[in-house]
Amino acid sequence: MTMLSNATAAPAPYYSQGLRARFNIDRIRLEQAADDARLNGGKYADIEYDVDEAKYRARSAARVKAGGLPTSVPAGWPAKLSGPLVWTSTSFPSEDQYVYHLTPSDKTEILSALAFFKSHNLDSQKVTKYLFPLPNLGPILSGICNDIYFGKGFHIVRGLNPDDYPLADLTTIYLGLSSYVASRRGRQDQRGSMLIHVMQRGDHSAESTLHDNIYSSDKPFHTDTVTDTLCLFTQELASSGGRSIFASAWTVYNELAATRPDLIHTLASPDWPFDTYGRDPPFYRRALMYFHDDHLITSFSRRLLVGHAPFTPRSKAIPGLTEAQAEALDAVHFIARKHEIKPRMERGDIRFVNNLGLLHRREAFENVQGTRPRHLVRIWLNNDEGMCWNLPRPLRLAWARVFDDDFEEPGREKRGRYWDYAPLRHPVTGRVLNTGGSCD
Repeated sequence: MTMLSNATAAPAPYYSQGLRARFNIDRIRLEQAADDARLNGGKYADIEYDVDEAKYRARSAARVKAGGLPTSVPAGWPAKLSGPLVWTSTSFPSEDQYVYHLTPSDKTEILSALAFFKSHNLDSQKVTKYLFPLPNLGPILSGICNDIYFGKGFHIVRGLNPDDYPLADLTTIYLGLSSYVASRRGRQDQRGSMLIHVMQRGDHSAESTLHDNIYSSDKPFHTDTVTDTLCLFTQELASSGGRSIFASAWTVYNELAATRPDLIHTLASPDWPFDTYGRDPPFYRRALMYFHDDHLITSFSRRLLVGHAPFTPRSKAIPGLTEAQAEALDAVHFIARKHEIKPRMERGDIRFVNNLGLLHRREAFENVQGTRPRHLVRIWLNNDEGMCWNLPRPLRLAWARVFDDDFEEPGREKRGRYWDYAPLRHPVTGRVLNTGGSCD
């Protein structure tokens, strides 16, 4: 098992040489440097990771009072979106509309598929839908795939009991089931972690206690930045709270288009500075919202835009957000809160979320000492069989870095793929070393 390392001789390259050449990144960096020299005069908005409603309301009122804001959506963008991705908190009165309950025959079929896969003597991460044959359940999962990409954008597969299987078999099962939705799995951090264990650190040091208290608080709406389907396997529940909450970015867009179309201009502007946290380059710029090939795509991590103090504060000497950007970022959050849905969670749930069309957040939770702590396993999925929406160029670069690139640099170790079936822990303290905070 490979442990995480903090030792680096120089900033790690965020893009490989191959990606820099393929996407002409060095030219773009020169152009952005020229832009940065004239933007803003170094004056940036006062905004943090935790959403401050009073600051948001004051900022919004001040900008509206100042006037001069665009009164229509950007040219070529729709005045209103329609379709199954436009929904609100009252659109699904029954959870049966988005939960598939595994039947006894489904579970028998899963065991048969597991036996077939194990007969090939392969590691769990090698599983594909062809090596995990599900003649009856497979078409149902394919229907769920269609619902993710061209329906309401989320679905839950329920009924697995994590205690029924050894860890390697359990990993094979949730990866095998997810392969019917999307087969490619992406690296989720600079190390190359393919499975991220979303959980508290768990040791009792003062630093970890502070970290875990901050970590378990409410999280604002965001996306996971670099995946078309976010997959979350629920291995353990919190003692209380901790639900994953969804909202439609298409519904948010419609409200912005009707009330504050100027903020759509801001969200669509390609000048948002994303922190790479000590890598080279130290930041990159792109938009948060795109209208591309008749699809609205929203992609951002709040942490990469404003930091998350005290453990991952925004890097020094890189641009912050403008007042317009700060207002737009918070507006997305508050509008999403109005229309959010809060599905129940059960152990063994596999959640699939369209990460291009939906936003998600997590409510605060508590783990009671002596019980098993909240523990989700996160997987970044890409469907390369015609289901993933066509992506604009900046996102094609991001997807290539996560799903394609082998990241081999002269004099540097090749970027790996690490499949940690269980959380990496410090050998002495037991602290969980990679707790899922990064969206890379």
